[in-house]
Amino acid sequence: MDPMRLGRLKDIIGFSLVGLHLLAIGLCFWLLKPRLTPEDFHLTVLILTPITAIFALAYVREVARVMLVGTTDEIDQKLVATRFSTLSIMFTLAFSLAVLYTIWDYARGNAQSADDLKISLSTIETALGAFLGLIVETLFGKVSPLPQKPETPLQAEA
Repeated sequence: MDPMRLGRLKDIIGFSLVGLHLLAIGLCFWLLKPRLTPEDFHLTVLILTPITAIFALAYVREVARVMLVGTTDEIDQKLVATRFSTLSIMFTLAFSLAVLYTIWDYARGNAQSADDLKISLSTIETALGAFLGLIVETLFGKVSPLPQKPETPLQAEA
């Protein structure tokens, strides 16, 4: 495998994470909503949405940064070590496919309870999400789900 340009790796990781997480949320509506109580359904979707929002925010911010045709970023043209790009893609796919499989497996009538589904999704989102968080932060920078407010006069005095 040849080294990949940073901009290309960002697109692969960002599009995969956002796209597959949106697919997972869509599958929840299509496959799980009829099988779960309203409370269990809402909690299941709420387990997936914070990570989806953070990944989407990171990727959309990156895409918006270079939205004009002809805009290039020198850093995005640099080559990324094959080990890093391979590891990033593998974790992205493992994470996303684990979430999708868990939803599909429950929907096909696996004997697990709704609580087991939520525990499984929470475990995946936490364990693999932590590794992916490091990768996303490395590729896209730190992402805060809330916009940072400018310093107010009261904060300056403290």
